[in-house]
Amino acid sequence: MDFSTSYAQWWGHTLTYGSIAVLLSGAVLLAVVFLRPYALIDDYPEDIRQAAPAPTAGQKRAGLISGTVFVIVIFASITAVVWAWGAQPPEASFLELTLMTFALSVMFALFDLLIIDWLIICTWRPKALVYPGTEDSAGWRDYGFHVKEQLQPKALLVLVGATSVIGLLVWGLT
Repeated sequence: MDFSTSYAQWWGHTLTYGSIAVLLSGAVLLAVVFLRPYALIDDYPEDIRQAAPAPTAGQKRAGLISGTVFVIVIFASITAVVWAWGAQPPEASFLELTLMTFALSVMFALFDLLIIDWLIICTWRPKALVYPGTEDSAGWRDYGFHVKEQLQPKALLVLVGATSVIGLLVWGLT
């Protein structure tokens, strides 16, 4: 396939189906944040983590299960979008598939940062999300913290690693 002639189709597929995958994954992440808040306590600023009561064993277990479900959903949704593209033109290249996976991952990272972190957590801060004893913590309004978290080497390594694995998986199996 001549990638330059199908550039618009590639972007159309990525943005259309990617938006669905991002919204699905985002909905699951929001459910985890609201229903199992201790699942992501390590993703909050230090002052919130220090002031929050320690999670019970049950909260830790529920958080682990919920977090695992979220990871499976985001991995499966991104893979499904890339797989749908890879199955259309059988000559889709590894680069095409990997770039699509990267674009989808960036789309989710932006949704997570702008909608979940900044709008819901930092701006709206629903009472259901606030751990007891953290109501006055400055971390609830720390927008920069969430940007720094997205740009940590560990997060970037996961982004590049997952992108490569999904691209390779779909390329090898389609």
